[in-house]
Amino acid sequence: MSVQQQVRAGEEPPASAVPGPDVGGLGQALLVTLVSVFVPGLAHLRGGRTRTGTVLLLSAALGLTGLVLAAAVAGGSLAALAVSPGWLLTFMIVGVAWAAAWALLIVRSYAAVRPARLGPAAELAGGTAVAVLCLLVAVPPLALARYGQVQRDVVTTVFQASAPEPLPRPSGSAGTARPPGSPRAGDPLGGVARLNLLLLGGDADTGRPGVRTDSMTLASVDTRTGATVLLSLPRNLQHVPVWDGDRRVPFPRAGLLNAVYQQGVAHPGALRGHRRPGAELLKRTIGHILGIPVHYYGLVDMRSFRQIVEAMGGVDVCVDRPVPVPREQVAAGVIRKGCRHLTGRQALWFGRSRTGSSDYSRMSRQKCLLWAISRQATPLTVLRSFQRLATVFKASVHTDLPRDLLPRLVGLSALTRTARVTSLQFIPPLVGTANPDFVMIRRLTSQVLNSDSGKIPFRDVHNLGRTCS
Repeated sequence: MSVQQQVRAGEEPPASAVPGPDVGGLGQALLVTLVSVFVPGLAHLRGGRTRTGTVLLLSAALGLTGLVLAAAVAGGSLAALAVSPGWLLTFMIVGVAWAAAWALLIVRSYAAVRPARLGPAAELAGGTAVAVLCLLVAVPPLALARYGQVQRDVVTTVFQASAPEPLPRPSGSAGTARPPGSPRAGDPLGGVARLNLLLLGGDADTGRPGVRTDSMTLASVDTRTGATVLLSLPRNLQHVPVWDGDRRVPFPRAGLLNAVYQQGVAHPGALRGHRRPGAELLKRTIGHILGIPVHYYGLVDMRSFRQIVEAMGGVDVCVDRPVPVPREQVAAGVIRKGCRHLTGRQALWFGRSRTGSSDYSRMSRQKCLLWAISRQATPLTVLRSFQRLATVFKASVHTDLPRDLLPRLVGLSALTRTARVTSLQFIPPLVGTANPDFVMIRRLTSQVLNSDSGKIPFRDVHNLGRTCS
């Protein structure tokens, strides 16, 4: 007797004869939905929605092909997009839209293959699995959108919206015409053979108000090859010709070079319109001393330097002789000789300590630190510590670099990572700090930049690839 006949006769059919929920079909539906994350349209094709499935499948194939071709054609320029606020905003919007579209695809894929008959428990299990899958696939694009938001925040907070006014002549001649070799208006790097960046290390820290620039290094980068020359001036240089762009600024003869920054802060004068008149006055003064235009500057204080190194996971440095440090800072009281991995605090005191040495030994160690960090700050290292680095940069890195220069700097930085880096320090016995020969400083600067160090004694010009490793 059939089930229907049993029911009409008033008999209860056996349990095995009653159609139950399609629990086995639920597992298969969830599996097809999962695969549809990677092969969009598969679930729709399996569910009989051929037209929709075909459109989804072809769209995914075309989109993937377009991305691969765009990456191949753009090449290194993709990195430049990561410092463009407009592209970063687009990246954020695309990330959010991608997450929403992917979640919708999962929901519609499951609906296309979901069994028609499910019990309450299976219904709940299927809905929960789909919801979890939606969350999982939404996390990567939303995380990328978050990275884009943080990066855009750093770019718009730290860097200026446009290039500063053309620099005055470093020679001290009258007027404010653009000096030879400085960027043209509207093109922050166009036509410049060497880009000159002033790197400043301030001693502002907890309990140390004000800024004294104890580390002053001009990095002159060949824009064609990335070869870099580091020109360092000692903090205790006296008889400083402080220069505001048009004329000399009154400054004590016994005043030290590291006090010029604070002089600009206290007496901004003609530099009042600049965001940081102290940095601008020091930038123009150092350009006047060296006889070359200083295009831009970057300033980081001690606390920030320590945090940057810590965010990177430390830095590997070769120590040529033991460096005594305060025991309250580094427990051992010394950074021992040899190639070793330094923490942020150890790296700070490696570059800061003068105990048992001098300002000039400290300057040499600082150059090696800069060289080591530039070599070890790989894209993977930066990505791993992206959030912490972004927080530090926003809070305590100051610069007048314009945003429209950043894409060019990204390409230039790729060259500098493998190019030669040489260093010239204007310290005794080459230059006397109490009564410096500024004419000689200009002459040596010109020679080392224009003649590939051929006329400078080897003992004064050092290849950091050899001396720091």
